[in-house]
Amino acid sequence: MIRLVVLAPGSLAHPAAVTWGADYCRRIGKMALFERKKVRQARRTRAGEDLEARRRESADLVRAIAPGAFVALIDGRGLPIDCDQLCDKVRKIAQNTGRAIWFVLGGPDGVDDDVRARADEIWSLSALTLSHDLAEIVLLEQLYRALTRLHGLPYHR
Repeated sequence: MIRLVVLAPGSLAHPAAVTWGADYCRRIGKMALFERKKVRQARRTRAGEDLEARRRESADLVRAIAPGAFVALIDGRGLPIDCDQLCDKVRKIAQNTGRAIWFVLGGPDGVDDDVRARADEIWSLSALTLSHDLAEIVLLEQLYRALTRLHGLPYHR
């Protein structure tokens, strides 16, 4: 069975994102071994980019990743990936390696190079800048879509 983990700093905050996130997590959990893990979201001390908060979150993210996991960092500067590619990658990684696939999302200030170095691949969900809640919901929906395709279910049409 496919093993998927979504790892991000903090929890979904917007009430609609919480509802959608819970729904997609439940749906994904019916088709794969699935877990949503979080690390502590660092407190921001100032407006604009907070490099110290990013450093703390990045270190926590790297520590949280299971040894031997396949890591797909979700980052706006990553390789653009579409629905078909995501489905194919999940299938190939699961079938060819048997490794758990960890999808890592950074905090509001992104991630440091240590997270990038730990990633097996870096993927972009969109050329648009997405809020962190929205990025996670888009990822969850796309994972659900990929799993329905892999199981021959009609959702993806």
